Amino acid sequence: MKKVSALLFALGFVCGDALAAQLDKVTVALQHPANGNIVHLPERQQLLVSGFSQFARWLSVIDLTDYKVQLLPIPSDAQFFNKAILAGDSKPQLVFLGLGGISRLNADNTAAERLVASTSLYRVLDQNRLREANFVVDLGSGLSDFIIADFQHTHLYRQQADGSFTHYPLQIPAAVQSWRASPDYSPRKPYQADINQDGKTDLVFVWQGKFQAFLQQPDGSFATEPVAMNWPVGLSTEQEADQRNDAGRSYSGQNIDTLRDITDIDGDGIPDLIINREQLADALERNNSFRVHFGSATEQGLSFNAEPDTRITTDTSPIDVVINDFNGDGRKDFYIPSTHFGVGTLVRVLLRGSANLDIDFYLLNEQRQYSAKADFRQQATIDVSIGNFRYDMPLFQVANLNGDGFKSLLVGDGREQLRLYQHDDKRLFSRRSDKLKLDLPRDASKVRVMDLTGNGKDDLVLPFDTQDKEGLRNQLHLLLSR
Repeated sequence: MKKVSALLFALGFVCGDALAAQLDKVTVALQHPANGNIVHLPERQQLLVSGFSQFARWLSVIDLTDYKVQLLPIPSDAQFFNKAILAGDSKPQLVFLGLGGISRLNADNTAAERLVASTSLYRVLDQNRLREANFVVDLGSGLSDFIIADFQHTHLYRQQADGSFTHYPLQIPAAVQSWRASPDYSPRKPYQADINQDGKTDLVFVWQGKFQAFLQQPDGSFATEPVAMNWPVGLSTEQEADQRNDAGRSYSGQNIDTLRDITDIDGDGIPDLIINREQLADALERNNSFRVHFGSATEQGLSFNAEPDTRITTDTSPIDVVINDFNGDGRKDFYIPSTHFGVGTLVRVLLRGSANLDIDFYLLNEQRQYSAKADFRQQATIDVSIGNFRYDMPLFQVANLNGDGFKSLLVGDGREQLRLYQHDDKRLFSRRSDKLKLDLPRDASKVRVMDLTGNGKDDLVLPFDTQDKEGLRNQLHLLLSR
């Protein structure tokens, strides 16, 4: 990696030698706040960063070889962006989803070219936002395909070898909530799995409390009518999940079962189901459990037991759920930052302007079971500003900084210190931390972990916006692992 000496700092570390020796820092100045989304194009050694204000929106591309920044034009109808592999180019490139369909920028980044013309849920342009969205899928051809939802269908556009697209209007309508004064429509999340075990990736949606599968055919085409799977795993319908006391239903004693993911948890190559059960006591107090049903391959396709094979139960409200292998054993673990939203939390917020955050790790053992209690817990603090009607999340990430497959835990301590807890075989992370004195962004939930240099080690991307302190605004700080 080419380093620019003016951008690196070697004297700003006030920390243990071990951590100082691991990281270099690069500061990248932007023409806009880094308050949008960040997308990495590793094959092109580029980083895409979006930002917005009350009156404008921006998209910048950073060259990771010399850290030069270019402001990109945004297509006039664009609402979302992502990366995709298109015919004729093996490297992913920038694509947009807008009011008229999918587009990309031309070779010299001066104008938009339409790839797919399609209607969608998005009929009116939000001129102040450009967000990342998951409208790109990989269904096994080596080229990217697109999924676009409108009110009555979910449109699949399969890319062909010549760059054309074949359209499949999947019979899945948008999800709608109509109890507010204005209806709220949202696309249904697509899940990918080989449902009939024929070696081809299929699409699964949840609709009317059922798993609805669209099967990929031997020639790569897709059926447009769903097959309702007869898996004995119950899900709540949208009506059952609509827990509102003005509809005559009490919160007390209610459960809401939703599909969290379809992914291989135990490392046997067969997809598993993760069901999120939300148990309600009242409007504030609720517990969550994650119920894992391990998949089996049969002559009829995927099969699951009616009862979960293992589960995780929390007594808090998860802020996020990350499912990944944190200890390098080939099995996926859970990483759950959460807090209590009860009366005690409200009192603490009013008196101290903060709330406690528990970061829990649950590890899948050799018997394919999760423990009843978290295998590791780290605590942090959420800063709450009632006057500004805002809460600021602390930095908490896991990263493989050494390239050895084992992850370390990174936790922000205020806005000027980062604590790093190294991997520990006995308790996942060490009790003692290395400390690094540096500036952290106000909204640390936007911090990202990526391998920016291609050396097999994770790096950190710290975005700063216009609400950060002067001297830091409209910047990206890149912490690069040596």
